[in-house]
Amino acid sequence: MTLQLLKSVDEKRDELAALLVDCVESGASIGFLPPLPISDAHAYWEGLAPELRSGSRLLLVALGDRVIVGAVQLALCTKKNGVHRAEVEKLMVHTQQRRAGIGRALLERIEQVAKEQRRTLLVLDTRSDDTASILYNKCAYIEAGRIPAYASSAAGTLDGTTYFYKQL
Repeated sequence: MTLQLLKSVDEKRDELAALLVDCVESGASIGFLPPLPISDAHAYWEGLAPELRSGSRLLLVALGDRVIVGAVQLALCTKKNGVHRAEVEKLMVHTQQRRAGIGRALLERIEQVAKEQRRTLLVLDTRSDDTASILYNKCAYIEAGRIPAYASSAAGTLDGTTYFYKQL
């Protein structure tokens, strides 16, 4: 497996869209509900182009046999009082590649990238009691709080979200 920062989604758009659909269909709480049409997945990635070009968002992918098997984003705060912080977003690992250390590798590398960008505080959120929380705890993220009934689920219920932070 290799990790690579992408400056654009153009060449890997189809692979990124397939990854997003796979994760959403498997129940990941990353801002979408199943069924996720591939056209919507393409539109999502295309919508990131301006932020990737400007450098306010970074996209790290994990490649297995030259195919994307995971991804994570780092949204750099651009507010004058927040240039020390960033948000870790949409950590995704393809269902066929889970439990192989890809999520941890992506998280550890995006933390290094954040340090290179002079960021000293990372924040993220995930569905409360989601398996992703286990990874964040193992990687020394600290739970900051929970908000009940935060996001709609595929089952039609409202799930809570848990916020985490890590000082680098």
